[in-house]
Amino acid sequence: MRGPDRLVGSISGVAGPVMRALDRHDRGVPGSVRGSDWPLDRARAGSYVLGRRTPAGGYCFYRTPQWGVEEPNAPDTLAALECLTLLGIDPPEPEATGRWLQSLQTQDGGYSTFTIGWATLRALGVLGVQPSRLPDGWLERWAEHLLAGRKPPSDWRAALTHALQLIELLTSMSAGLQPGHRDAFTQLLDVAHGQSGGWMAPGVDLESAGVAVSLISLGRLPGLADPGLATLLHACEDETFGLRFAPGTGMTSAGALWGGLTIARALGLPLRYPHAIAANLALLQREDGGFGRRHTAISTLHDTWLGVRAACLLDSG
Repeated sequence: MRGPDRLVGSISGVAGPVMRALDRHDRGVPGSVRGSDWPLDRARAGSYVLGRRTPAGGYCFYRTPQWGVEEPNAPDTLAALECLTLLGIDPPEPEATGRWLQSLQTQDGGYSTFTIGWATLRALGVLGVQPSRLPDGWLERWAEHLLAGRKPPSDWRAALTHALQLIELLTSMSAGLQPGHRDAFTQLLDVAHGQSGGWMAPGVDLESAGVAVSLISLGRLPGLADPGLATLLHACEDETFGLRFAPGTGMTSAGALWGGLTIARALGLPLRYPHAIAANLALLQREDGGFGRRHTAISTLHDTWLGVRAACLLDSG
């Protein structure tokens, strides 16, 4: 099984199907893609997500009932609930899902990992259900750990992703985001900033830049005025892929399409190849209705969430 973090294939593997899909559209038309051009089969996407629900109430992208594989996890459950919300589908038996999510909290109000805690609390928020215990102390400890300003992280994408997840949780708390938090987030973005625009120094890619822009927007942090961000976006635009993974690469991914659309929305910039983006999103949707990270890759709930969000951004213009 290929990992879900693999990228969409090379030009030789994808250009043919993409160009055939583009033959149904006018190329290079600025603006959004609407109505009959919607790149997502909603019914199949909804069926895929609903089929990932386990008897416990949580969701799992590799669920295989015929093999007895029923292993729900918090990140997949959050992705599933967010997808259903965007697709306008009511989650089945939300009370059972809420109880399962509540069971993941430890006696002291914390969670076994930060990612599990973030996904659990966000998923409970989607359902409108409170955690069994207040997680304030647990969240404060993680905020101190993630924003401590120690040596630069070895994985900038993970650091930016954790920062976005943290700011999502902090802004949902009654105390909200504090000035000290904003300073620490701004410092992280400054250190991670690349010379050629975007984030995740020393290299940049659209998905990581989309995460950083989401962090800036949610926290109302400085950074969107950087001209390098628009330069990065335009350097990734491509007639075949719509949006490349990074400048000069012959590939794209669900994350790159989401990231580029997120940046374009934040900056108020039109995209040159919206129909190419739509064609690539259509290629990422698999036979089972879910989305893979690249063309021919297996479906995952995380990539389906990215694909659905990208499709909604593209549709709304």
